[in-house]
Amino acid sequence: MSSLLGITREGDEHYILNLTENFKARMVNWFGGLEERIVSMIKTGTSVALIGPHGSGKSVVARYIAARLVGEYYAVIDLGVDVATFDSMLEILHEVSNALGFYDPLGITFYDSPLLPRSEPAMQWMTKCRYVIDRAMYLATRDIPTLLVLPYDLLRYSRCREAVERSMRIVDISEYLRYVDLRRVLEEVFLSHSAALGCRKTLGQFVEYVMEKHSDLSGVVALAAYGGRHYARRGCAQSKPEDLYEEALRSLAKLYYDLYSEVFFPTCQAARALATPLWLSLEGQQLPTDLAYPLANVDSIARRIALLSKLGPQDAGVKEEVLEELKELYTPREELAPAVKWAVAPKESIIKESLRLTARENPCLLSPDNPARLIRTVYKGLLVIDSQTIFEFAKVIASLSLGRSEFCTNKIGKYVCKDGQVPPVVVDALGMAQGKRITQEVSIPSITRCDEEGVELLAGLALLDARRAPAKCVEKFVQLFYSASRSDIELFYKFYQDYLEIAAERGTLPVLRKLAVAHLSRTPPREAVTVLEKVFHAALGAEDYKTAEIASVALAAADLTSAKRILPNCDCPILKVSVAYHIARSAYESGDYQEAIRYLELALAELKAQDPRYEYTPQFVKQIEELYRDLALLTVL
Repeated sequence: MSSLLGITREGDEHYILNLTENFKARMVNWFGGLEERIVSMIKTGTSVALIGPHGSGKSVVARYIAARLVGEYYAVIDLGVDVATFDSMLEILHEVSNALGFYDPLGITFYDSPLLPRSEPAMQWMTKCRYVIDRAMYLATRDIPTLLVLPYDLLRYSRCREAVERSMRIVDISEYLRYVDLRRVLEEVFLSHSAALGCRKTLGQFVEYVMEKHSDLSGVVALAAYGGRHYARRGCAQSKPEDLYEEALRSLAKLYYDLYSEVFFPTCQAARALATPLWLSLEGQQLPTDLAYPLANVDSIARRIALLSKLGPQDAGVKEEVLEELKELYTPREELAPAVKWAVAPKESIIKESLRLTARENPCLLSPDNPARLIRTVYKGLLVIDSQTIFEFAKVIASLSLGRSEFCTNKIGKYVCKDGQVPPVVVDALGMAQGKRITQEVSIPSITRCDEEGVELLAGLALLDARRAPAKCVEKFVQLFYSASRSDIELFYKFYQDYLEIAAERGTLPVLRKLAVAHLSRTPPREAVTVLEKVFHAALGAEDYKTAEIASVALAAADLTSAKRILPNCDCPILKVSVAYHIARSAYESGDYQEAIRYLELALAELKAQDPRYEYTPQFVKQIEELYRDLALLTVL
């Protein structure tokens, strides 16, 4: 018996090992179009790279194609074997009419279990991929095409990506998966693996569960295979899909963790360098690559910032030396480049779940308690290195508040933006941490003029503590806040909460009215409670009941408990009715029907008193009565 790459020959017969009976025959029906396309390319001498998500069936398809070509008297040459074996294969090429180069660093082989990733060959690909490509190019000179199988990440972060794309036709399996009966494919994979262990039943709910969890098609074939095995080991008993899924995922997660740790963070030092950007990426937040590099040195950056703050004018020489060390900490390390780019990139759903499940076991890969604080330290270091950066950060804060992102193309953008977007954790790092914006972390001359408009105005205010801002500046800020109706109000609170609070404390009645209306026209965040309470009480004290009413409506939308607390105890029936009604509506929308009825009864009692000073519109009375009727019906039902 002789063997070639997962294909064994006994006499004149060729077999694929580790696949159950009839499994490969069904593959023709599953991926017929994909198989025929690859085979036709290979027969015309074209080398093919089959790529796709992890665990999506690439290796199974490729092995079937290799077996089919062996059946047509092709020889299959493993491009990943040692030199001696490779050379001996080349020596016998003249004995076969045609041949095929083959390389699959993660797929099943003769020697491995089905779907078992092989971290060593994967590591070999990442570090020595040039050898594989050189061998493929050598075979091409002898009219021998190559079939290369790679998951997305092993191609994207490989040193040989350009060579692969230049010398091979790229075929993505996911383009075909979307047009096959994927449910049937996964059910048959599940049944094939459960039947191999003596189970003749299937579990359709499991396949549906897998497809819902992994709409990006990553891991679906591998999970179906492992699910079938675990189902059989449970004695083919009825199981909850989520329980069976957890078992299958745990089996697969360990394999993927071993693979990625070997490829991207094989040492404790590398794991620590990637920890923050990697965990954020697993939560769906991708950091800019240039920000991820200095994050690996955040402790050293913090120590040098602290040391510089203690040095005086007489320590000029030491200060210059420390500054040079600080600058070095922002220089990208070439040896970490592929790993950092992988860490900040979006992850396939199967990799997200796998690493969330397993990465916490690595003591060097601890999830940071406060990543925004670490990022802020990196930004403080930038401010220390170049004080002019403060004006760039001020522009970023102003632009973000107004829903603009043109700064992403500027010099500062490489530390703030990822693919034209600013991650939420970066927003938190820039914002009001411990009462300060990042632009207040260093001292600059006070700015007391507010002659600018729009972004320029907000950029100037970002440099100044609101308590030292002239009244004119505060009024212009409120006007801008009022007119910027399309902007995210939460961003104003993250960046300019001090100005909003000062406006509520010191604002004139027109300023308070604009402040209240601006909150009413958008959904106010929880941080708005203090500001709206101040506006309400200031307006109530000035007997500006309309402004107080607007503030109370906005407050009910922000926090129902706070709105209940401000229900006025004054000779102002129309305000009491309005506040009680809006509290009731908010309670109704949150599902607290009993509380809503209680406050509606307060409103109706005021209406029945018929105070001669006020005349309620029929529409408003009708709204209250209809809401009360709906609530009464709901509580009865």
